[in-house]
Amino acid sequence: MNPSGTDPEHYRSTGPAALFAAAAAPPAGTAARYRTAGWWRDETFLHDLYRTAARDPHRPAIVAHRAHRPSGRRIVTLDYGQLARYVDRFAGALRSLGLGPGDPVAFQLPSWWETSALVLACLRIGAVAVPVLPTLRAHGLERVLGDLRVRICVVPDQWDGFGHAEALAELADRLPWLRHRVVIGDAAATGAVDFAEYFLRTPHEQLPSTVSRFRADPDRTALAVTVMGLGDSYTSALHSPNTLYAGLRSQQRSPGLGPEPGEVIYSALPLTSLASLLFTVYWPPAIGGTAVFQDVWDPDSCLDLLEQAGVTRAYAAPVYWAEVLAAQRRTPRHPAALRLILSGGRTGTPAGLLAELPGALGAPAAGVWGSPEVGLGTVARGETPAERSAESDGRPLPGLELSPLSELPRPPGAPAVERLRVRGPSVCLACWPHSADDLRLPWEEDDGWLDTGDLARADGLGGVQVVEWAGHRTGAIFLVPVAELEDGLLAHPAVSEAAVVGYPDHEHGELTCAVVVPAAGADPPALPELRRHLTARGVAEAFLPTRLELAGSLPRDAHGALRADALRTWLDRPRPGAPRPPT
Repeated sequence: MNPSGTDPEHYRSTGPAALFAAAAAPPAGTAARYRTAGWWRDETFLHDLYRTAARDPHRPAIVAHRAHRPSGRRIVTLDYGQLARYVDRFAGALRSLGLGPGDPVAFQLPSWWETSALVLACLRIGAVAVPVLPTLRAHGLERVLGDLRVRICVVPDQWDGFGHAEALAELADRLPWLRHRVVIGDAAATGAVDFAEYFLRTPHEQLPSTVSRFRADPDRTALAVTVMGLGDSYTSALHSPNTLYAGLRSQQRSPGLGPEPGEVIYSALPLTSLASLLFTVYWPPAIGGTAVFQDVWDPDSCLDLLEQAGVTRAYAAPVYWAEVLAAQRRTPRHPAALRLILSGGRTGTPAGLLAELPGALGAPAAGVWGSPEVGLGTVARGETPAERSAESDGRPLPGLELSPLSELPRPPGAPAVERLRVRGPSVCLACWPHSADDLRLPWEEDDGWLDTGDLARADGLGGVQVVEWAGHRTGAIFLVPVAELEDGLLAHPAVSEAAVVGYPDHEHGELTCAVVVPAAGADPPALPELRRHLTARGVAEAFLPTRLELAGSLPRDAHGALRADALRTWLDRPRPGAPRPPT
């Protein structure tokens, strides 16, 4: 029995489910224009999957590296016939548990082939896939599941030293909408549905009672990507199969960039990130390609995978590529099939790293900017001086428009830093701030433009440089261009890693602190020295850090992005002999 107020009809007519339905239909004129231009279509990635499974069922669909398996059994390969069968089986399992069109299906899983099949199974029944980062702990998980009124959540029993099944069980009483907990691993310990027994081994695709008609709709909400912002604010970007497909078409229409038929694509980021979902779940079926997964990050295993799986296109955050370069210097590998390296996303790529990657791995490298609202947005291929010096994140992909707005006060002589907005067929259907009652619909607001929350400046050569990403800002009077300061600090010979975060000040509200990891063998730099260094590079005085902290390393999340929240907590720690910052 459903608890009071949680019957399916009431559920789908209220709350997030109703919001997802509201985002399902962009204006007819807009949809028709995108279809005529070839950005959108009347099919989905499932049509691609089933076509390839019928024509070439033994073509590899997924090559997955499972780090915790015994040596010799770590590589799991699924062909298209197998993937199509498991998608139907998982879809039947979801239907048998009462899930249907518009229902949010959450999963907090590593990069396993089961994760990919589950995402596509959601598309099969018209449900909304809700990926949750495996590094998110109980508080964040409760926020996501509660805000989106998730009906079902799939987790591993244990992962990375954390008991996911136990944490989810402890939250269940506070989540009245959650009807089913599903666990991969030991499900009995927490009384959950056993994924292996119910999803993997039960042939739901053969049971008429659980097989539904094909519901994949290219214009309905199929994916809700949750973005954690400043403080405790959460936002979901809602995508349809067509907004996701448009990103692939944008790359295909960019000479030398687009994935070719049969490509083998690797992404180092977890499968709960939009970048990895695009590169290794949604796009490979559309080109009959192969996705390569790695469930535990390790640079040596990455290099082995690039070589052994014949990867042609590889994407990772800059911090991962830096580790790959170090591993390649120790033990050179020869990924002969590699044709393109992509670096960036929510963090910029240093010029030195982009310059070194081609020689080390034998393929051209490009820096990219992207966001959860748009996927891949710009590409810097070293075609302009600004791109070669990492002073530009490149030009927008075909079909995408960028429109910065000059809204921020800035000191005399400082470069213009503006809000970065996007418009085009790959922009999400809607954004939903979890604290709001309504969606932000770019189709209905501001002539289709969507504010990404990032800050950028024009590079003067047709591209933009992103100087600050949403959720990682500081400054009270002026919004400090953190990325610019961090790049400047990294250019100092005594600095190995650098981060810029804010700390509270009783007079100014917030001031800027530089957190620096000193370079090996170098004397730790002092604050006056770093301020002079930044001034010489043209940084305005209003942006200079007023505090310096030395650290042994910087905290990073599963994407390789800086965990600014952890740094702020660390700055506010009580220290012997040192007063706490004023609050």
